[in-house]
Amino acid sequence: MQSSPYTKAGLHRFLFTLESSPSDFVTIYLTPASFPDYIKSLTPTQKYASLFMEIKQAASTEAVTDAVKKYGTGAVIFWSRIDKHILLPPFPVTANRLSEGKLDLSLLHQALNRKYLVGVVMMTWGWYALGMFDGDDLVDSKIGTGYIHKRHKKGGRSQKRFARRTEEQKKDFLRRVGNHIEERFGSYLPDFIFFGGNRLILKPLIQESRYLQARTDRISPRILDVRYADREALSGSPAEINRSLVFTF
Repeated sequence: MQSSPYTKAGLHRFLFTLESSPSDFVTIYLTPASFPDYIKSLTPTQKYASLFMEIKQAASTEAVTDAVKKYGTGAVIFWSRIDKHILLPPFPVTANRLSEGKLDLSLLHQALNRKYLVGVVMMTWGWYALGMFDGDDLVDSKIGTGYIHKRHKKGGRSQKRFARRTEEQKKDFLRRVGNHIEERFGSYLPDFIFFGGNRLILKPLIQESRYLQARTDRISPRILDVRYADREALSGSPAEINRSLVFTF
């Protein structure tokens, strides 16, 4: 088994190659809430019984289950006697479906070709980048900084005083970013919101942002891996958001 990330263009090339295969396929779409239980509930035809046994085993591997949890978008399984793939799409699968015989790409194409409104919140301590994307087009943004004291190396009262000051600076920074999210995103109702940066900041940020509190169901569980919350990272976020992950067996 190996896993490969695919850009939007790369995934289209992969699907085109797969579609040209002469093999009969078992195609299974699974929503985030139904993975992997939907597979267990299926009764395959006798012709594809052996493929279903392989699928159940592959879907239960630790690497796959961990990735499905991380992505939070469900999965699409393309399985034949030659080609054996589990695909995690960038956006959620909307319906459970089983097809046998001809490869079924219909639901996946619908998801990939749709234009989404996506909010992006990137934060590290002292830096933030906010953006609202209509497809790949940035329609609103704000980038800024906030001063946070670095860890004080001396001990005693001085260390405790600096620690208290640092915590107050962090709380103030979270409040200010929360207000900026309200100002910039308030007029938008995004399909999804992606967070990037220091994952430990997300929970306290939600507590400081009424906008995020009201839309927790739209926050993706997938954390964008960025080192700096700056304009460059924000500009590159659509490519990362649209990235799929394919397991090949």
